[in-house]
Amino acid sequence: MSTKNILTVIGVLLGLQGIGIFVGAETITAQAFAVWQPDETGVKIGAMLHQAMGVTCLMVAIILFFARDLKPVDGARVLLGAAIGIALTTGHGFYNMFTTEVQPPLPLLLLMTALAVVAFVTAMKAKDGSSQGA
Repeated sequence: MSTKNILTVIGVLLGLQGIGIFVGAETITAQAFAVWQPDETGVKIGAMLHQAMGVTCLMVAIILFFARDLKPVDGARVLLGAAIGIALTTGHGFYNMFTTEVQPPLPLLLLMTALAVVAFVTAMKAKDGSSQGA
């Protein structure tokens, strides 16, 4: 797939994820931390933090979406940055899964892992293609 297509796919998925996290912040907080039985204040604080995370996902999605119009080599640099960021975020999710009682949704972590790999491979192919053409 092309850099533009991958930027589009990841941008759309992160945008939808951001909207979902923002809208479902309270439910996500109550379910994700149920093992600790958070009170009303705890759920409210967690929901506010989830909303901030949702807006951040949306911000990254917009950046990726606008990067689609860059030259392929420049888009590949943005895509590489996105791959690294997604890998770090997903790594943190797996860290929480294995070291705490909190259980992030495994299907989401697997999807994000796949997106990070596809983004990295696409960025490297675009970079290699541009260096061979020079």
